[in-house]
Amino acid sequence: MTKFITSRCHSACALGIAFVSTLLTGTAAFAAGTPPSIIAMSQKLKGDSVSITYAYMPKAGTLAIYSSTKSGTMSAKPVGHVALPAGDHRDISVDLKSKPASGTKLWAVLEKSGSKSSVFKDQGTPAEQSFKVL
Repeated sequence: MTKFITSRCHSACALGIAFVSTLLTGTAAFAAGTPPSIIAMSQKLKGDSVSITYAYMPKAGTLAIYSSTKSGTMSAKPVGHVALPAGDHRDISVDLKSKPASGTKLWAVLEKSGSKSSVFKDQGTPAEQSFKVL
């Protein structure tokens, strides 16, 4: 009887280890294939900074904030940025070099190396989100 119980314990432990391994491997595979993403909401400034609701960086990079040109397109130089490691980030505060006026359209952009020309992309679409200063 003791051999039977011991055998069942070993089998249950092996099954538990296999299950946990599968979960961990599946999680790692999911994280490796997760596309870059960003969520930014229209907001009032908090001092001289904006708050980005959510960002997922597949690799370390930069979250940059760009303002609008007079024609309403994204400016060439960022007005603020913050370096982020790879992974999931929430409520990210980004200090701005200058305080934009209420109603100004801003863009939050995920960049690979701190350059607008190296933006993270999801299926060819840049990982960016526009929002307004209230």
